[in-house]
Amino acid sequence: MPSKKQLKTYARLIVAHGVNLRPGQTLVMTVPAEHYEFARLLQEEAYACGAGKVEIEFTDPVTQRNNYLYASERKLSEVRESEILKYRETQGEQAAFLHIISEYPGILKGVDEAKAGRVRIARAKALRSVQEYSMKSFGQWCIAAIPNTAWAKKVFPDIKDDGEALEALYQAIFHTVYMDRKGNAVENWRRHGDGIRRHCEIMNGFQFAALHFTSGLGTDLLVPLPKGHIWGGGRELASLTGQWFDPNIPTEEIFTAPHRMKTEGTVAASRPLCIGGQIVDGFSLTFHKGKVTDWKAKKGAKTLESLLASDSGSVRLGEVALVPYDSSISNLNLLFYETLFDENAACHLALGAAYPTCVKGGEQMSDKELRAAGLNVSSVHEDFMFGTEDLSVTGIASDGAETPVFRKGNFVF
Repeated sequence: MPSKKQLKTYARLIVAHGVNLRPGQTLVMTVPAEHYEFARLLQEEAYACGAGKVEIEFTDPVTQRNNYLYASERKLSEVRESEILKYRETQGEQAAFLHIISEYPGILKGVDEAKAGRVRIARAKALRSVQEYSMKSFGQWCIAAIPNTAWAKKVFPDIKDDGEALEALYQAIFHTVYMDRKGNAVENWRRHGDGIRRHCEIMNGFQFAALHFTSGLGTDLLVPLPKGHIWGGGRELASLTGQWFDPNIPTEEIFTAPHRMKTEGTVAASRPLCIGGQIVDGFSLTFHKGKVTDWKAKKGAKTLESLLASDSGSVRLGEVALVPYDSSISNLNLLFYETLFDENAACHLALGAAYPTCVKGGEQMSDKELRAAGLNVSSVHEDFMFGTEDLSVTGIASDGAETPVFRKGNFVF
């Protein structure tokens, strides 16, 4: 197991740089129940950073699986008004939100794949109004991860000893957040964020009309971008609290929103996708006029089909993200089976909702105004990876002039 010092450093990085609390602010955390000791460390760090109050909600994947197995779909899909009211109350207090995740690969084995998908989508639709707090960056929020033995054994199948596998996953995660570098971990992470922001500034300066992606895996995709689009990545600014925060720890990406009506061509996924505990693998999507018109999947076809049928926006793109192939996570050459990490090992796209902050003034726009600006609106947002070692990305200006952005999987600038 990692040392207490390492865990405290990780907790400090998440709290001090991830959610970046302001004095007196409430922090609302969700943490897997088996990681209650890490929850205590996070709580201690939050109070050390000046939190006014720390609220903790524990989750458990086994009881969730039992619900999927034995409860009715109607009951599972229900979202009580009290649940929505709880979100609204804490958001009204301008609270910060921290979600600690711990992947449990295969936990939903034996669960009706279609039922789980419908329940997940129904709840997403019911909670969409309260998710705007995060999607529009009104307040701080952060997602980070902590290992468990089952996840570690999946990532490191050749390590037979459970404890050694768990230690290996801890150290891999610490590597992804630059904790194994010399110097202060929080400062190292801040410098990494500065590099991400530099690429955002360069891309925002170009204001390309479209990006063209090609790879030997079969990707040949033209992704037009809305006028006034904004590239984000690394730290973001919460408009209500005035605090900078890191939504994802770790992160290697810069991202913006594609034009929802204009994507053309085919994209081939380069890594498996885990959706609600179900694996989708060996899949590709073909787009015409921004909409998925054909798709294939070697594994998890029902899960992918359910995702695409979520609503009118789930067949269109809401995000395009650039991630260097030569990056901290990619160079580990690991499949984490968790999107938080795997999406930061490769360029990726997202089906469903765009982040309103990806267009000028978007956080103040209604759904109708966002669509008019070219951004997709949906109750879902699901990232999938397509970046490869040979990926080329070419920026196309409004006059047709072309500028290399990626060659052989990496930025040219």
